[in-house]
Amino acid sequence: MTLPTLRFGIEPSVSEHYLPALTKPIIEQDLLSSVHTVEMGANQLVKQVLAGQLDLAISGNLDQTLDERLAVTPLRPFKFRILANVAHPLAKAEHPTFAEALKSPFVLLNATYLNKLVFRQLAEQLSIEPQVLFESDSSTLIKGLVKENLALGFISDITTPNDGEDDGLVEIPFDDVQVPSVHINLIRRAHQFPIGLVKQVIDIIEKTFAADNAEQKS
Repeated sequence: MTLPTLRFGIEPSVSEHYLPALTKPIIEQDLLSSVHTVEMGANQLVKQVLAGQLDLAISGNLDQTLDERLAVTPLRPFKFRILANVAHPLAKAEHPTFAEALKSPFVLLNATYLNKLVFRQLAEQLSIEPQVLFESDSSTLIKGLVKENLALGFISDITTPNDGEDDGLVEIPFDDVQVPSVHINLIRRAHQFPIGLVKQVIDIIEKTFAADNAEQKS
């Protein structure tokens, strides 16, 4: 008898932060051989869920971009910050702004990530053409370039420095532009009723994010 297989997609920046925590209960519930996981960018994830090529996906999305044919469960909001070396002048400013930050070059996560889309929208609000020094699909490389004080970074709290290896970096909030509403969402086709394996994995995902949200607030 062939066991059912769930096709599960996850955005790389979300995967980097959450996949270990998601995998643990999947293994504990003996579901690992039944869950096929792939990484891809947000837009591609949505397309593949709509096409039936994926059963579930965890993706960061601008709220207004989601298709009505999808059932969407918000898991947590994105928060965006500028990442700077502590020696950068912006890190020492009393009231740093995004407009002031745009006077410096930036390094960005590439087009498969929402960071770049949001960054461009904020620059457009200010009618400023940003200086983009480099784009990468590696948040580690982005942090490394910022740590060398070669540029500023634009990051979400999913890729926030969180250990001693990131000493010398500082997150800088800003409030002179309107940041679009962005969430990490669990998405599936709207007509797909969650039963069996799909329901089990949805429960794991929701519990994992609920636990992380509670930890962030504590």
